[in-house]
Amino acid sequence: MFFQLGKSFTKVGYVYNLENLSFANVTNMKTVELMMNHYREYLNNYPERMKYVYIINVPVFFNIFFSFVKTLFSSALLEKVRFYGSDGWKEDLQEIIDADQLPAFLGGNRTDPDGNPLCKTFIKHGEPVPEQYFLSNRKKVLSKSSHFQKLTVLRSSMEKTLFKITEQGSVLEWEFETKNRDIGFVVYFNSSEDCHPVEVVPKQRVDTYYGPEKNSIKCENLGIYTIVFDNSYSWMYSKEVFYRIRVRGPNDNENKL
Repeated sequence: MFFQLGKSFTKVGYVYNLENLSFANVTNMKTVELMMNHYREYLNNYPERMKYVYIINVPVFFNIFFSFVKTLFSSALLEKVRFYGSDGWKEDLQEIIDADQLPAFLGGNRTDPDGNPLCKTFIKHGEPVPEQYFLSNRKKVLSKSSHFQKLTVLRSSMEKTLFKITEQGSVLEWEFETKNRDIGFVVYFNSSEDCHPVEVVPKQRVDTYYGPEKNSIKCENLGIYTIVFDNSYSWMYSKEVFYRIRVRGPNDNENKL
């Protein structure tokens, strides 16, 4: 049910310039997650504020990427989105924005007082983040340690490691780090090889950018525990994982991995 409150609200138009977008950017999971989170938050809170979206200088490979993610957007949103290559968008922008208000680099007449067509006095252009603002400069450390094993998980695949627990109360401990990007991680239990496995650590995608993933579970049931590094969702990249896993008996002292 909709109510007319007698209040006006402003609709917003967006122009995204993909001129310098690289293939590596498009296929980077952080880029995808950032984009999806942005639009999910926007549409959940301001569903009717979006008037139009013009995406200009679209590289050919972006169309392939968008074909995978467009199913996540509503048809109402997609009707407001228009894609352009290197031509045609300046004329269309001038039809909805007065030429004297449209910045010169977008095909209009407006410039900075000094004649700069990029209009930097009122438009903040994207640029690399200065290093002094980096949240973390942490370097990968597990890959340099002789105590860790290296595992390569191929694209669209997974790797499993099985542990047979024969003492109740044993502790299964793990620590791992990826060389780059994230990796799926899950721990299963089954009482015998013929039984259906049950998740004891829910499946999740782990990003070790800020530090190694380290955890453990107490094995209350006897049987087979399976640790899985899952890269089945990635159709582009293999993942290098540096890890160590051990089973500590119920009477063993709790030492660091």
